[in-house]
Amino acid sequence: MWRFLGDHQTVEGILRDKDLAKLGDSLVNLCYSLAKSQIIGKPTGEKVRDKVLARAIRETPIYDKYSRRTDAGRAADAYEAAIAYLWLKEKVTIEKIVGSLVTNMTNEIDVSRRHENEISSQAFQRLLEELIHLLPR
Repeated sequence: MWRFLGDHQTVEGILRDKDLAKLGDSLVNLCYSLAKSQIIGKPTGEKVRDKVLARAIRETPIYDKYSRRTDAGRAADAYEAAIAYLWLKEKVTIEKIVGSLVTNMTNEIDVSRRHENEISSQAFQRLLEELIHLLPR
């Protein structure tokens, strides 16, 4: 369906796709904003910090396929690329992403920024762990 997606044969190719990461950045921020809006009961717009996504992907087996030596920005880009790929391939919906984040963040969002980042990172880690099997090997 998406001509620009290309033919990614490996997870490594997906994680290194800078264009997918750009799209994934917007997608992840939208889903996080929707999840946080659902939790706090009013609309909000949020940007997920690179260190949150970097911590999330580094705690999953998928990171072994990427690299052990990347900065937070590149690790976050890899996370965003994976989510964008899965969404574009219709293997996950925005509703599924938001639902997973809400489930794993509920009642824990009204805390310090540092604690919120830890909770958010764990929620994004769990989301990716739920979806890893949908990526090519």
